[in-house]
Order: sequence, then C-alpha cells, then structure tokens
Amino acid sequence: MPALSVGGLVSGLDTNSIISQLTALEQQKVTRELQKKDNVQKTLDQFKELQTRLGNLAAKASAMGTIGKFSLFKSTSNYEDYVTVSGKEGAIPDKYKIKVGQLAESQKVASKAFSSIVTPLGVDTTLKISLSAAAQKNEFFRTDVEVKISASDTLKDIASKINAAAGAGVKASIQNTNGENRLILTAVDTGTNTFTISETGGTDLLGSVLGILGTNSNFQKAISGSALLALDGTAVNEENKYEIRFNNLNTVLNTNELTKDDVVGIFLPSNNGSGSAGWKTYGILEGYDSNNKPIYKTIGDLLDEINGDLESANASFTAKLGNSGEIVLEGNLNADGNFDEDNLDKVKIQIFSFNTVTIAGSPHTFTEADLNNSTYTEEERKAMINVKKDMGTFGNVQVFSNTLNEGQNAVYSVDGRSVSSKSNNDETFAPGTVFELKKVTKDIDSVNVSLDLDIEGVANKIKEFVEEFNALMKFIDENAKAVIKEQTDANGKRTNTRITGPFTGEAIISSLRESVRGIFTNSVSGLSGSGSNSTVYSSLARLGIVTTREGTLEVDSEKLEKALNADFEGVSRLFTANNFSSEPGFSIGRYTKDSKAGVYETDGHDVWFTDAQGNKEKLKGVTGVPDGTLLTTADGLSIEIPQGFFANPANAGKTVSVTFVRGVADQLSSYVEKAKALTVTRSDGTIVPGQFRQSEEMYTKRIEELEKRAYQLQIRVDNYNMRLIKQYSALEKSMGNLQSQSANMMSALSALSTNYSGNNNR
Repeated sequence: MPALSVGGLVSGLDTNSIISQLTALEQQKVTRELQKKDNVQKTLDQFKELQTRLGNLAAKASAMGTIGKFSLFKSTSNYEDYVTVSGKEGAIPDKYKIKVGQLAESQKVASKAFSSIVTPLGVDTTLKISLSAAAQKNEFFRTDVEVKISASDTLKDIASKINAAAGAGVKASIQNTNGENRLILTAVDTGTNTFTISETGGTDLLGSVLGILGTNSNFQKAISGSALLALDGTAVNEENKYEIRFNNLNTVLNTNELTKDDVVGIFLPSNNGSGSAGWKTYGILEGYDSNNKPIYKTIGDLLDEINGDLESANASFTAKLGNSGEIVLEGNLNADGNFDEDNLDKVKIQIFSFNTVTIAGSPHTFTEADLNNSTYTEEERKAMINVKKDMGTFGNVQVFSNTLNEGQNAVYSVDGRSVSSKSNNDETFAPGTVFELKKVTKDIDSVNVSLDLDIEGVANKIKEFVEEFNALMKFIDENAKAVIKEQTDANGKRTNTRITGPFTGEAIISSLRESVRGIFTNSVSGLSGSGSNSTVYSSLARLGIVTTREGTLEVDSEKLEKALNADFEGVSRLFTANNFSSEPGFSIGRYTKDSKAGVYETDGHDVWFTDAQGNKEKLKGVTGVPDGTLLTTADGLSIEIPQGFFANPANAGKTVSVTFVRGVADQLSSYVEKAKALTVTRSDGTIVPGQFRQSEEMYTKRIEELEKRAYQLQIRVDNYNMRLIKQYSALEKSMGNLQSQSANMMSALSALSTNYSGNNNR
C-alpha cells in the first residue's frame, strides 16, 4: 500500500484514519483469500504426512502379504554351527535328524597366465553367460546375458564387464601368482554344472586368447542326471569308490533294495555309430564269504570292468565318478555315434533285476539276450526288468582348460534318507523347510533340528498391522474434525466460531479413508464356501478384530490365537495373496497390483474370469509360451500349467479353474502401490496421474489460484487506496481554495466596512 498521507489540516478531518479504515475493509478480502491459501497449504502438508503414514501401513502389509512372509517359525538346533532350519511358504512343523556328508561348492576356472592386466587383447566379440539361479526365477524368457568385448579391452576390463552384467551366473576376478596374472571365473551358484559361457563374432577369445575353454575338439565331457549316494549320506566319488559296495547304495528312501542277482545295465541306442547296439549288463555280486553270505562288488570294481570293456572296444573315452556321485564320461565322445550330441541323451545306465514270468506253465526269467531280442516290442522289453536305480539322462558339459575347483552338490541325510542338493540352503526334501548346511558332521553323530509355528509372533505381527491402521484412522479423524470455539469480546458479547481442520470437507480424504476401512472390515471373496480350500475366517471380525465405538479396531488376543491354532492356513489366506485350483499343478504365478481377484478358467488357450458378483467374461490380450505351460493376462497375471496337461487325450476339452484370492494385507499393499503410481492406465486406455499425484496437483493448483486471486485483489485494494488518497487530497485542496476565497472575501468585506464607516464619520 503506498505510504502517502493527506493529513486533514484544512478540513479538520482525520483523513488518514478514514482512508486507512476504508482500505482495511477492502484488505479483508485479500486476507480471506490468503487465509484460504494457508488452509489449503496445511491440507497439502497434512496430505503428504498422510501418505507417509499410509506408507507405514503398507510396509506392515507387505511384511505379511504372501504366505511365505505371513508365516513365522521358531527353530532349534543342538549344533547351530553345523545345521540350522528355517520355514518358508508351505513349511510344515516337524523334527529332523541331519547328517552332512559334504557341502555344495562353486565351480571355479582360470585363464592362462598373462604378464599384464592392462594390455589390450585385440578381440571384438560378445560373450554369452548363462543366468544365475536367482535370475532365472525372475526372467522366464531369457537364458543368458551378453557381454560385449572390444579390441581395446584388457584383462581388467573384461573382468569389470562380466561383473557389471546383471544376472550373470559367474563373477570374475584377477589373481596374481609369482607375476602371473590369471582371469578367474567363479560360479555364482554352488553345485555341479552351474554355468556356461560361450561367444559369438567368429573369434576365439575364450579358447586360444584367454585359454579358459579347452581347444581340443576331440575331448568332450558328459554327466549323468542322477547320482550314486551311499546309505550313510555321502556321495560315491573317485576317492571312496573302492570303499562303498552295491549293498551300501541308497536306492530309494534310504533303503537298499538290491539283491545278489541284480545287474547294472548300459543301453546304447540302436542307431549307434561304432559301438554295439542294445543292452550290456554287469553283475554286482563278487562272491560269497565263508558263511556263504554274498559279497557285493565295490562301485570302483564295477567301474573298472566297464572301462576295461571300453578299452577293449577301442573306445576313446572313459567313465569315472564326479564329486557329487554322478557318472562322468570324458574323451572323444563324438567318435562313437552312441555318445555324440544326437544320441547321448538316449544312453541309459540303470540298476535292475530281471522279472520272472510263467510261460507255457513254466517260470521264465528274462536275460540280457531277451532285452536285445528285436522280436520283442519296446513295451515288452520294459516289462522284463524292475528298475531300482536310474542314473538319468546324460548331458554334455563345458570343458575348461584350468579347473581350480569342481562344482559339487551338497550331500546330506534327513532321518536316514540321503539327499543331493545344488545349494547349502536346501528345501527340496521338505517344501518350505530350508536346511542350512554349514559344516560336515564328521566330528559328531548327527544334528537334531526342529521347526515350529510361531503363533505368538504371527499374532503380534497382525496386532502391529491393526495398530498402524488405528493410528492412520486417528490421524485422519483428528485432521478432519471441526470444533466450535466460544469467544467473548471486550464488551462481554459472546460469539461462536467454527474452526475446521485441514481435512474437513475434503472428499478425497474421505474417499481414501473409506477405501482403507473397507479393506479391513469387508469379507475377502473366494474364502467362504464348502470346498476344501474354504475357511470360516473370511473376515477380520471372525478373528476377534472388531470395530469400536470410536471407529478404531480392537483385537481380542485370545480369540485371534485360538483361530491361528485352529486353522493357520485359513487365517493366512485371509491376509495374503494366494490361490488354489481344481486340478493339481495349476497355480497363479506372477501377478501385479492390477490383477483382479476371482476365478480364472482355462482350456490351455483362452481364459475366462468370474468376479465375486458372478459376472463372467472372456479375457482379451491373453498371451502364452510355446510349450503351453504359461498363460498371461493383459493385467499381468500368469497361470502356470503342468507340462503336457492339455496335450494329454484324457484331458481333451477339459477346463480347469484357478481361484486367485487377495487377502487384507495384499489388498492394502496393492491399493497403496496404485495410489502412489505416477501414472495409471484406465480401462479405456487413457493415462492419468495416480491418485496421490493427482490430489497433490489439485491442491497445488488450488493454492496457485488463491495466490493469483489474492494478488489481483491486492492490486484492486492498492488502486482503491490511491483513489481515496487522490479524492481526499482533492477535497483538502478544494476546501483550502474555499477557505482562501472565503478569507479574501472576508478581507474585502472588512475593507469595505471600514471605508464605509470612515466616510460616515466625516
């Protein structure tokens, strides 16, 4: 406001006060707009605080949004430095006795020696490295990562580029020994045959330049799919093969089903190259002791027999045992048509007994000659034997020039049953139960571990979730309420003023509040019913979590723990994202925040969706993979299908349903995730800002509009003030002129009067 004054010296009026008061009346309009702006700013500030609090609630929800995260277990081990146990999704409480024969180790290979690590190698190529196990779980459609190598790259550069390749199944380092530098490649995963590396570009960086891969084209290596394990939980390998006899082999469920008449059979494909086609068998009996008890051959003795026959047949390869009990073939496999790339997977090595049947009233025991008799059909030959141990399919593995450490599997026993695992954190024996193997138990007899549900821990997690919800509701309600404030002025007059909160009357906040409250108080669809997957715990109220008079939730701890003990799986379904199907093997794999809960039906090609209200539709935009094991909907939900299910004639025309349930915690997480998203794609394809961003933009725009309105009003007030100053200045000037004129007139009149009086006196 201009710092001008009029003064009122002529008029005698307090014109400055009059102008100030009149201007102040107009200034109130600006003040009201600025107050509105401040109120909206407070709403925006509190809305940001609301997002933080909602994020805290979402964090609690995320910690229990899947069955694996929801479940808590208590575990014990009498030797924690040897073996511990933990529980994940699907784990069942139990007690186990563990013996550890060997730990899993990573494969490690080296390059040839280099004098410098900063000299360019002069090769342009692209390395292809297989994914690590963790990367494979997350990337269904990718099998390897590419690392581009340029001619200017040094040994150090190559190591850096390999380590920078996200998801690669190998890590690189450089070791210096006595002035010799070598590139070391170490598998990310433990176990046998854990990574592969190749290159494209017509160069030989891995072979002749780095010397990592073998350059002898006449040397190949193949490994069996199954392993030989002993009853004591150890692998049969090159070191102990002459110590373990066939009657000490673990054939099934840590038992030895072998008898003295059993044989080891080797089958060579009929379309072989140079070897003999058909079956070759070897007896496992060595002889009898002085008490006429059978003495079985050692694994090493029989392996020597096989290698002897290979040598007699001029085979250019030998058989040995790997660290983890697999059979390893090494040599020029391609020289024999039975073991080349086309036929290797058809080779069989099995331990079996010959069946006996009655033919023409007489018992007949089949022999090797019967197996090789072409007059029998393949099905008839299968019926001749009773397989007790199958070594699985052979597969080629890479040949490295300098192997520093052969990858090996962990071998351990659980309650006397032998297990082979690629990892020292293994859950293959009991799904969801993870055994962490730390040391070989050669110094102790065994380790006793137990796994129990932590009911109290889960109950506390649920209570913390509810407490965070209550804190959010109280925060919203405190900021949304309006109060009446009674005031008394100097004259004793009482007035009531309504004071509103930042959220008072805000429809956005009210809608958010009711959405969150609805997630906590509504029933979860898909849980109630009469099926085997139904549960009475389809709402929080059934757990003893009820709404109080104040609008918060109250937990009946006794009722909650009783429900957890009575039907833990049912309670977990109430909180988590989960699914169940009408056929074994079908399940929901991936899903997104936009994936809808309900029943999905598929015939292997199309997908139909039925929501909680019974509305059914055929979904558009469904994609699949070539082998028919995965269908993915447009909103990112994938249905996993067992291999070959719909190709089986018995399942022709069948439709399988999979029910996808989104529990309370998962719903809350998805709601917040969508609200926080910068953009959201509507059903019509249009892209709009997410709920939080949209609300912030609305409040920010409202603040800007109020600032603009206040600025415009301030200009009007300033102009009004200037007009008042000009008007009162003009008034003072006019009144000054009038006073001057009046004084002049009075002076003139006075002079006339004096003259008139003087003339009369004469």
